[in-house]
Amino acid sequence: MLLLIIAGVFTSIACATTVGTGYMSGFGKALGVVVTAIGITLGVTAGTIASGIGATMPTTASVGILTGSLAIIAGNVAVRRIIKKAKIQRHY
Repeated sequence: MLLLIIAGVFTSIACATTVGTGYMSGFGKALGVVVTAIGITLGVTAGTIASGIGATMPTTASVGILTGSLAIIAGNVAVRRIIKKAKIQRHY
């Protein structure tokens, strides 16, 4: 149960970083969608592997959610660096 709670927290952080990246520029919105698609795919793959080795259903879900969330967070950090380096930020 604790693992599912931690996975939920990381999912919230991943959503917040994706929204923040989308606000940075139009380029950030496009790459945020790409990063999210990659994170979801990676999470499903990790969950499938965990299920294949005999993990319980809550553990399988937690592993998939955590893997996907961490991939999304890392991808958004990389996209933010690219946006800042290219100086294409939106200024309000």
